[in-house]
Amino acid sequence: MLRQLRVRNFALIADVDLRLGPGLNVLTGETGAGKSILIDALGLLLGRRADPADVRTGCDEAYVEGIFALPAAHPVYAALAEVGVPADDDLVIAREVARVGRSVARVGGRAVPARVLVDAGRHLIDVHGQTEHQSLFQRARQLGYLDRYGGLDGARTTVSERARSLRAIRGEIAALQADERAQAREVDLLSYQIEEIEGARLQSNEDADLATERQMLTHAERLRALAAEALGVIERDQPPGALDALGLAQRNLQDIARLDPGAARVASHAAEAAALTAELARDVAAYADAVEVDPARLAEVEVRLQSLDSLKRKYGDTLAEVLEFAQRARERLASLTSREARLQALAEAERQASDGLARTALELSHHRARAGAQLAQAVRRELGELGMPHTRFALRLAVRPDPAGVPVSGYDAALGFDETGIDQVEFELSVNPGEPPRGLAQVASGGEVSRVLLGLKSVLAGVDETPVLVFDEIEAGVGGRGGDVVGQKLARLATSHQVLCVTHLPTVAAYADAHFVVTKATRAGTTLTEVRRIEGDQVTVELAAMSGAHTAAAADLARE
Repeated sequence: MLRQLRVRNFALIADVDLRLGPGLNVLTGETGAGKSILIDALGLLLGRRADPADVRTGCDEAYVEGIFALPAAHPVYAALAEVGVPADDDLVIAREVARVGRSVARVGGRAVPARVLVDAGRHLIDVHGQTEHQSLFQRARQLGYLDRYGGLDGARTTVSERARSLRAIRGEIAALQADERAQAREVDLLSYQIEEIEGARLQSNEDADLATERQMLTHAERLRALAAEALGVIERDQPPGALDALGLAQRNLQDIARLDPGAARVASHAAEAAALTAELARDVAAYADAVEVDPARLAEVEVRLQSLDSLKRKYGDTLAEVLEFAQRARERLASLTSREARLQALAEAERQASDGLARTALELSHHRARAGAQLAQAVRRELGELGMPHTRFALRLAVRPDPAGVPVSGYDAALGFDETGIDQVEFELSVNPGEPPRGLAQVASGGEVSRVLLGLKSVLAGVDETPVLVFDEIEAGVGGRGGDVVGQKLARLATSHQVLCVTHLPTVAAYADAHFVVTKATRAGTTLTEVRRIEGDQVTVELAAMSGAHTAAAADLARE
């Protein structure tokens, strides 16, 4: 359930800390006091688009926070797994709305995209208000109610997966058949690119090795001269070179060591230095001999490096990327050149996918027909209790022919489909005896739609896993006596869900487990919306005020 709702600097609210309880939580107050502001704030936690205009005048930022008490196995945690939110007893969702800059959404203290709140919200809160009344006219929403009631979500998921698979196959077929000339041009281009890369006979790190060789060849004469000069310093006779000088030093130190054994270590170092110098002389001589002055080879290296640079400009920053490009090009070329074989395979895959979709969609349609009859009967019973005893409520299922659809057993023409199957559903209503049922939008008033929605919710209560239901003046268009029945229905819903209801009817508010009053006040020249919880005699006074009377008799009636 929603244990706590904190709203700060949002619209007319400075700071409200709403601590809700299980059961039916009711918000009442005069028109314009700001009851629906709390519902709007709650919408931010469900991913509603943030509007800087919602920030209270004179403030830089609005803040809304909801704390949900949930079992660790609640489905919302599966939806939050992708952002790394662990399962916990308390789930904290927050939204920061800046007057200037971006809004920030947080779940469990982690910043997340707003879409994460939308996904999580579907598992947490179901909001119903005047806009929800309009959405009840939407056939997609009606079909969702039917499937939820019939326990058909699993079958619908299977149909959805098969519909997506069939569309993907058909999309690939269309792409292969779309523009043969464009594909021919692509084959020519790929063939040229592959031939150019393969013809270069690239070797790993070849460009780095050639760059080093070019450096050597470019400076060959200088390198050879420097090596010769170094060798001369080591081996020259006059004046003595390093090698002769070290030889003389070595002999002198050896003589010293014979006279003074304590100098043996020094003599040993001299011998090592002389040996290393002799080895150095051989290495320098070998290096000088290895350096080649070869203008022809230098020109050849330059041409090769230019060729490699050209390939890298076209196909990748490195030779490894060029080779990877060639591999992808070969795979794409193989795919294009095997087009006919692929089309044949796709045709068979399409046949199987179409048959599978048609079979499962037809099964789902049969289940919907049975569930629809049961749902209609259950809703009619609820509507009778809601003061609409003569109302006929029905669900009409229909299919539509579509040449681009799927052939279905029992139908002469192919049927259109989408990810929900082959069915189109419409809730129909007849509020007057003798009139045939027609679509809700054609015949229902606002109050009638409110009662149909409440009837649906009452019927679906047992299969609805959403823990929190929010009703924003759902009793719109319902009179006082009808309000008592609405209150009873909400109270019954509150035995299996936490219900938060904004209402203007005392007959609804009387059923509250927790009653909150929303008021508007002016403090220091600023208008504020405030919320307080009332209990005992305060509830009685509020119910009497809602009924429009402030007499003792009205209070006694409210107390009853």
